[in-house]
Amino acid sequence: MFGSNLKFGVTFLKRKQTIHRHHHQHRRKKIWKYLIGFLILFFAFDAFAVYKLYHDARQAADSTYQGVKHKSTRNGNAVIQQKKPFSLLIMGTDTGEYGRTYRGRTDTIMVAVVNPVTKTTTLASIPRDTKVAIPGHGFDNKINAAYSYGGTSLAMNTVQSYLGIPIDHYVEMNMKGLVQLSAAVGPVTVNNDLDFTNLGYHFKKGKVTINKDNVLAYTRMRYQDPRGDYGRQLRQRLVITELVKKGMKINNLLKYRSILDAISSNMRTDLTFDQMKILATDYRKAGTIKQLQLQGNGQQIGGVDYEVVPQANLDQLTQKLKNALEVK
Repeated sequence: MFGSNLKFGVTFLKRKQTIHRHHHQHRRKKIWKYLIGFLILFFAFDAFAVYKLYHDARQAADSTYQGVKHKSTRNGNAVIQQKKPFSLLIMGTDTGEYGRTYRGRTDTIMVAVVNPVTKTTTLASIPRDTKVAIPGHGFDNKINAAYSYGGTSLAMNTVQSYLGIPIDHYVEMNMKGLVQLSAAVGPVTVNNDLDFTNLGYHFKKGKVTINKDNVLAYTRMRYQDPRGDYGRQLRQRLVITELVKKGMKINNLLKYRSILDAISSNMRTDLTFDQMKILATDYRKAGTIKQLQLQGNGQQIGGVDYEVVPQANLDQLTQKLKNALEVK
């Protein structure tokens, strides 16, 4: 009797342990099932986000692309494919909205040389009133008239001929687009060297915050500046530099769409999406910016005000750009 009860008890305990073990294993399998399901959803969402970002970036790049034919002294596409230093003509136009009949003039002219080896970007400003020869339009011209006469192609040819360096690519931006870009990126801080008021906004000397509301008032003022257009170019370089730096650092994916919208609706370039991908990976570290300014003297010729640049000043700037480009 006692032996029979003991045997029954042992059997019961074994069955209970077996049931408990099966239940525990079932719970573990259930937990793993949920965990695996969560991970699949997480990576699926992550993959979708990456795809969406890639798709939107390509779409924005395609909408900004506008090829141009100019008398280049080398193959700009090959230069980027080979990851060599390249030059970029940056033009800020005063056309307002794209699609207007009026072409306008280039309110801002800069040449950037991006060198992935030295990790340096050299940014040179050219006064818009610089006296130059424009093919087919004589010798007494302002450099910003080239865009008005013949669009991007003639502007690139004129700058290339004047500076004596190859111009590989261009970026053209509607200056009013700075408002939309500033709204997307957010406020930036610049070191302002002149106390002034413009368009109802006051900018004290020292560190000032530039945002979507005051960006045009800050970047377009020149008449109150004793340096004239040179002071305006300096402020434009400061703001553009800080906007680019902040835009590259933004890690909030919620902002990328508005940045792409600002770029695609206000910019034109002959850089393709594939080239931009190379720039994003192999040229990204060229973040040290050297700022240069082509300096001339104001002169009135035939009743027109020009900025006449001494040959020595031009030669000096050309040599610095050639050094950055690593060309002779």
